[in-house]
Amino acid sequence: MSASQQQQISLAVVSDIICPWCYIGYKELTNAVKQFKQIHPTAKVDVEYRPFLLDPMLNCKEPLEKVAYFLKKFGEQRVKMMVPAMNQRGAELGITFRWGGTIRQTTSAHRLLMFAYQKEPKLQLALLEKIFEAYFEQEKDIGSHEMLAALAEDVGVASKAEALEFLASDKLYKEIQTQIMEAQGKGITGVPCTVINQKYAISGGQKSDVYMDVRARLRYVPP
Repeated sequence: MSASQQQQISLAVVSDIICPWCYIGYKELTNAVKQFKQIHPTAKVDVEYRPFLLDPMLNCKEPLEKVAYFLKKFGEQRVKMMVPAMNQRGAELGITFRWGGTIRQTTSAHRLLMFAYQKEPKLQLALLEKIFEAYFEQEKDIGSHEMLAALAEDVGVASKAEALEFLASDKLYKEIQTQIMEAQGKGITGVPCTVINQKYAISGGQKSDVYMDVRARLRYVPP
C-alpha cells in the first residue's frame, strides 16, 4: 500500500434514520473522526451514509403513532427497559431522546441524503444530523417532504423549492434500492454497520474508542 493510500480512510455507514442506535453511532463516529483528525491532520477521511430500511413494512405515506408502533413491535415490558437505557446512553452524547410523534418509512430521507452526498459529502453529514435531531429530539415527521426540504435548505443542500421538486420525483429511488440490496447481499441485517476501507465492519452504536481502533486495523502510517 502506498503512503497516499494509507492517508485515506473510507467509512461507509449503513444506517436508518428511525434507528436510535444509528443516531448514537453517528455521534460516536463523529467524535472518533474528530479525534483521529487531531492526531493525523493530513489524513483524508471520507464518510458516506448508505440506506437501510429497518422495517420494510412501514408505509411511506401513512404515519403511525410512534409509541403505539413500539408497543406493538416490541411489547410493553421491552419498551419499558429500552427507553430508559436509550435515554441514558443518549444523554452521554448530548442527545435528548423524545419518544412522541409519528413514524413511517424513510425512503424519501435516504434519497435526499444520497442527493446531498453526491453534491458534497459534508453536506450529507450536516443534513443527516439535522434529520436525526428533528426526528428523535423534536418529534418531527420523518416522511414529511416539507420538513425534509426545509432542512435541506437550512444546511445548503438545495433551496426548499428545489428539494420539494426532487422529493416529488423518483430520482435516486433505484439507486437507494440497489444500495439496500447490496447491504443485504453482504449479510448486513442490523444497523448501524460501519465498513472501513471495504475491509472491516463494526456493528452497532459502539463507543468512539472502538472506531478509533481503525488506525490499528488499517496500520495507518502518517506521512
